[in-house]
Amino acid sequence: MRKAVPMAVTSVIVGLVVSGCGGGDDGKKESKPSGGATKASQAAQQSPSAGPSARGTIIERSAGSWKSIVAAKSADDLETLTVADGKVTAKGPKLDCTGTLKPGQKGGEDEPSLTLSCKGGSDGGRGQGTVGMKGDDALAINWKGPEGGFGGPIDSFRRAS
Repeated sequence: MRKAVPMAVTSVIVGLVVSGCGGGDDGKKESKPSGGATKASQAAQQSPSAGPSARGTIIERSAGSWKSIVAAKSADDLETLTVADGKVTAKGPKLDCTGTLKPGQKGGEDEPSLTLSCKGGSDGGRGQGTVGMKGDDALAINWKGPEGGFGGPIDSFRRAS
């Protein structure tokens, strides 16, 4: 029962991240620069977190540094995630993990898999999971969990600035 409450809380948080709640986007459109603005000044006005285009695959869009949306509470939590060329490194209070993203699809949707190997303690039920994104600034990993179980943890990240 002790694990059920944190898992339920984590699921709610992931739902909020994936649905975009609390992201500060209240539907307002950004103002367009005046007609005299150059392309260079327009590019400079884009947010620094503007990563690869939303038109790319999740593997392409996930490139960069990520920070967990939840503060680490135990030794087997992840705090940061870095993705470069399909290679993943993740760190937590006592974990040092490496892994690989592989292309995949489920129901016609882009759904890459992540295989992670951790040193420094229990991997917290991770190992193999699927990666999903909401826009370019929210990433969630749904871990498979132990064999015969109901699934593993869900890690949610925001792009690090």
